[in-house]
Amino acid sequence: MSRIKTPDFTLTIGTFDFGNDEKLKKLVNEIDVDLVSDGASSFKVVLDDREAPFSDLEKEIKEGMSVSIGLGYADTGVDQLFEGIVTGVNTARKEFQRKIYVVTGYDGLQALTRGRKRRSWEEIKDSDLAGIIANECGLQPDTDDSEIIHPYVVQNNVTNLSFLMERAKRIGFEVKVEERRLVFKKPKRTEDCGVILTWDGTRMKEPNTSILQRCDFDTSTMGVVKKVIVRSYDPKTAQPIIGTAEAIDGDTMGGKTNAGDAAAANNPDTTIQISDQPVASQEEAEKLAQSILNQKAGEYMTGRGRCEGNGKLAVGRKVNIQDVGEGVKGDYYLTSAKHSFKTGHGHGFGYWTDFTISRTGH
Repeated sequence: MSRIKTPDFTLTIGTFDFGNDEKLKKLVNEIDVDLVSDGASSFKVVLDDREAPFSDLEKEIKEGMSVSIGLGYADTGVDQLFEGIVTGVNTARKEFQRKIYVVTGYDGLQALTRGRKRRSWEEIKDSDLAGIIANECGLQPDTDDSEIIHPYVVQNNVTNLSFLMERAKRIGFEVKVEERRLVFKKPKRTEDCGVILTWDGTRMKEPNTSILQRCDFDTSTMGVVKKVIVRSYDPKTAQPIIGTAEAIDGDTMGGKTNAGDAAAANNPDTTIQISDQPVASQEEAEKLAQSILNQKAGEYMTGRGRCEGNGKLAVGRKVNIQDVGEGVKGDYYLTSAKHSFKTGHGHGFGYWTDFTISRTGH
């Protein structure tokens, strides 16, 4: 039995509440929220401007205004998806189409992209660097202790975001903004977003279940390795620094073979050595080796798909996919989710979510 779900949304831009004001609500044509795990998430809102309320500044929307977006359904409620600021406004009109007003912007990470910096620190942790940058950008730091004290760190003519993302990648941390908090922590990949995606229409009445519209899976051992060795040199002691990693963090999420074992099959050697990354201690070398091993393992099994819109699909957490075959069903890390809402009826309208996933086992 099919079910009919009426999409709904909440949207505030500055002082304009498009979700609760019926006149404003009718002017919303499209909402896109693009959530990513490796950078600033973004949004786009397309408004009906045929009577020019926005382009004639009767209702002025301008850069710097705060934005809050939620998507869901009238009968089950709306999930809060995005908070950020407007960074662009644009009036557009295409042939045989009504005049529109397009509002775009990014989440709080955009504050870390303003300009490049050249500076250095001594005797400092990466989590302390995150705290410094958060305070500079008007954000509240929310960090896990990164433990290792680095004798010398350089930010060499890059943005705060590029610099902090690189520091996070070296130790397996994630960088994101939640409610004006700059999060610099170990990923919560063991946490489940509580959603089941399925082909089976008989599951429709089960709670937190969304129907897949399409889903493709790719498996490749190219680039996957069994062991990572990081080599460097300590000029004070004239001794080599060596860190190794062989065990991938996390389980195979339903897969019978992990990435390292799959890569080693019929290959004489799947070890890589990294010698172009400076490290000051064996502990730092081991964390870097582990992070590199995990990143490469995450490229082993990937997928992309679309399902009916579900705002509970949280990037960086687990989602369960069923009824797609024994070899590929199970849990996956959600690496991106693009939520799209479009008013109207028929094919191409409504609320859907495009997503990408990965895991380290097949």
